[in-house]
Amino acid sequence: MKKGISSVIILSIVLIIAVVGVTSYIKNQNTSVREKSPSSVPQLGNLCSGSEECDEYCYGNSLECEEYCRGHPENPTCQKRFAFVYEEEYKPLQKVTPQKTQGCTGRGTVSFTSPPRRLEDIEFIEPIGLMIGGHVTPIDHGYYYPPNWKPQDNPAEFKDVLSPANGTITNIQLVGGRQGDYRLVIHHTCTFYTIYIHVKELSPKIAQTIGDFSSMSKNTNIPISLGEVIGRANSFDFSVHDDETALKGFIIPEHYDAESWKIHTVDMFDYFVEPIKSRLLAKNVRETEPRGGKIDYDVDGRLVGNWFVESTNGYRGGGVSPDYWNTHLAFAYDGLDPSLIIVSMGNFSGQAKQFAVKGNFPNPASVSMSTGIVNYELVDVEYIIQETGQYWNRISYAKGLKATGGERVNGVVLVQLIEDRKIKFEAFLGKTAAEVTGFSNPTIYER
Repeated sequence: MKKGISSVIILSIVLIIAVVGVTSYIKNQNTSVREKSPSSVPQLGNLCSGSEECDEYCYGNSLECEEYCRGHPENPTCQKRFAFVYEEEYKPLQKVTPQKTQGCTGRGTVSFTSPPRRLEDIEFIEPIGLMIGGHVTPIDHGYYYPPNWKPQDNPAEFKDVLSPANGTITNIQLVGGRQGDYRLVIHHTCTFYTIYIHVKELSPKIAQTIGDFSSMSKNTNIPISLGEVIGRANSFDFSVHDDETALKGFIIPEHYDAESWKIHTVDMFDYFVEPIKSRLLAKNVRETEPRGGKIDYDVDGRLVGNWFVESTNGYRGGGVSPDYWNTHLAFAYDGLDPSLIIVSMGNFSGQAKQFAVKGNFPNPASVSMSTGIVNYELVDVEYIIQETGQYWNRISYAKGLKATGGERVNGVVLVQLIEDRKIKFEAFLGKTAAEVTGFSNPTIYER
């Protein structure tokens, strides 16, 4: 009997040891999986780290991800998720949407019953449609400037930024990867939203909700009330978008998939109720209709509008350099005074530049294939306050602005419409019209 009991005890001990051994082995195996080296974690440089974060970031920032991958073809995440960068002919994998809409409700537009900044904290407003530096094509957002505005940020002088209506903050990004510089998307319905750029301080509520912002972009679900302070800023960008409408002056909307909210841009003043709308318009330095500006100028078979270097994927720029706008070109009109023709180039001797046209002629809206080669002499853009004859300082509000071209010729561009949607273009730095007799090494642009 004792011998039988001893055998049972010994057998039990052996079984326990075996179970513990197997359990320990499984635990070690799991641990080894969890403790992979950092090099095995999917990442795209400093943009994102980990599959989930990279999926989320690249969902709303496809352009940045593509640019990174084109310069890092050896990256395994690029090879898996952005295979198109290795194809001779780029074909978009899917249409990019501007942001996810988690937490939103309903469809359609709403009325704005709060300004995006207290009226007394607004000195002047510039509408959509300007062309400045790397913003080669007309800009899809406007600008709000505070009193005594200075280009340099001083947190002590920041003013509150407000939500114009109830909504949900669905996405927050770091502008250019810079901490303390935010882009926020507020969905007021699932199809109607506002975008704020260069908010420099988030409200305590928002900052606490998102926690440590180590990634470039976060999809969020933060309810916001009418007039609620979402942050503080110096000057900031503001735009309104309606996914149920599309601008008709973009001949090929697919060219703008990289910023697909662009084609859904609507007037930045129209949705404010009175008297807020009138008081905002009174601070708007553009006095020509439409007061909210215009960004879509394309006319089939005419020079006017946006153009992109052939086979560079439209607005995306083809990943030819980090400065995607290098391949952009626009023949449009000044955003503050549309009586002035503007030639806006992404690459004028290596720089993105905008110029007026000497003589302000011919109108690009009248230039067609039958016109032949057009010669534009490029002069600086200047704003004159008509009542005083003085130049505008772009620091304070001014009424009666007139955009004019300067006297000094900075160069010449030759352009010829060779097909309804294709042009031949060449810029000559430092030349005058008399010094340029024809094309020497033109670039083909399309749309």
